[in-house]
Amino acid sequence: MMSRKRIPTGVEGLDALIGGGLQQNKVFMICGEAGTGKTIFCLQYVLAGLQRGESAVYVSIDEKPDHLLEDAESLGWDLKKYIDLEQFAILDVTPYFTNLRTGKEKSIDARIIVTDLSKQLRKIKATRLVIDPIAPLIFGQEATAQLQEYIRSLIFSIEDNLKCTTFITSGIPSGTTKLSKYEVEEFVVSGVIVLGISSLQGRRVRALHIRKMRGTPIDLNDHIFEIIPQRGIVIREAI
Repeated sequence: MMSRKRIPTGVEGLDALIGGGLQQNKVFMICGEAGTGKTIFCLQYVLAGLQRGESAVYVSIDEKPDHLLEDAESLGWDLKKYIDLEQFAILDVTPYFTNLRTGKEKSIDARIIVTDLSKQLRKIKATRLVIDPIAPLIFGQEATAQLQEYIRSLIFSIEDNLKCTTFITSGIPSGTTKLSKYEVEEFVVSGVIVLGISSLQGRRVRALHIRKMRGTPIDLNDHIFEIIPQRGIVIREAI
C-alpha cells in the first residue's frame, strides 16, 4: 500500500513523535482544558503552512477574527499580511449563533456553515483548515444515535470533500477524563493530541501527549512543552 504524504505541524518536536507529520487530508483533534494552548497550537499549525506557501482557513467560533490576530501578534506572528495576500482567511461564524444565544432559535443548520466554508476554501485553494472549536457546529442534535451519526457525517464530509489537512479543537471540562463534549469525536478523527497541566517535582508544567494517531507508531509519554515568543509551542523532554 502506498504511504500517505506527511504534513509538517510546525510545532517544534512534535513531528518526530508522530512519524514525521500528519497524514494528508485527514482530520485531527487537539483537546484540553481552558488555557492549555489549543488556539496557539492551531495558529502555529496555520502559520507553518503559510510560511511554506500554502493557503489556510481558520473557522473561529469562540473568538472574533481581530482577537485571533491579536493573539498571534502577541507571539510575534503577523498573520494579517497573509490575509492581505489572500493566502489566509478567517471565517467568523459567531453571527450564526446570535439567535441561539438570545433564545430566538434552538438550533443552527450546520450545512449553511459548511457550504460557506467550502466557498472560502476553494477561493484561496486552502490546504490547511482549523475549526476552533467543533462543538458548536453540533449544537441542537438531540437524540444520541442521530448525534453520533451527525458527527461521523460531518467529519467524514470534511475529509472526503474539503481536501484539507484539518485540526478541530475540543474543550475538556475540568476534573473529567473526557476528551470531547459528546465523546464521539475522538473515535471518528484520525488522531488526538491532548494538552494539559501536570505536576513535576513540585511545580506545574504544561504537558502534551498523543492519545491516538491512525497508521502511525506514536510515543505515548507525556512531554513537557513551553510557549515561547516567535516559536510558539516547543516540546521538551518526556516526563
